Amino acid sequence: MSYTYFTLIRHGKPDDCDRLLGRSDPELTDAGWQMMAHASAGLEAEQIISSPRKRCSAFARHFASSQQLPLQIDDNWQELDFGDWDGELLQRLWQQPEFNQYWQQPFDNCPPNGESTQQLLQRVSAAITDLSNRYPGQRLLIFTHSGVIRLVLWWLLNGQHSGNAHLSQVHLSHAAKLDFTTFKDENQKLWPQLAGLQQSTFVDDGSPA
Repeated sequence: MSYTYFTLIRHGKPDDCDRLLGRSDPELTDAGWQMMAHASAGLEAEQIISSPRKRCSAFARHFASSQQLPLQIDDNWQELDFGDWDGELLQRLWQQPEFNQYWQQPFDNCPPNGESTQQLLQRVSAAITDLSNRYPGQRLLIFTHSGVIRLVLWWLLNGQHSGNAHLSQVHLSHAAKLDFTTFKDENQKLWPQLAGLQQSTFVDDGSPA
């Protein structure tokens, strides 16, 4: 039996973090870069994978180069496409009934001209299955986003397609880490197992908390 080991790291603090960031593509702040350096320090991996968004991929390129590891930029690991809401100020969005409805029931509502929660779940779970098949026994380090990590956590715990527990009941700091494993049994069924969720211990003054 071969396990595949996954570590997902949320990007550090970006510019425009007062806005809803899906396909919007701001750079990391200096503090955000330092958060990711702190989160990835000492991690071992055979494969580095990243969302194409700059708040993930810029540091991923640096890390992969510094460790002399292969890097894959994979659209499956980018944040949900929030459509017409993408890049809007969160303060304004909270004043819209449609946004509140989406927050309360994300499986039943979709951002206007955006991507549904079911579509995000399908692409991310398919990516996990594909990587598990391609890299049995290897350690994978994936730089991704809050929405992706929250939904992976929900998937690991076999959540139901209702409610918003993955949004409202999980605190996820910038540069937080989610660890899990997968393995296939004799019937080729994939079994995922949660290994841990760790918040960032880095603070914006440039030193560990």
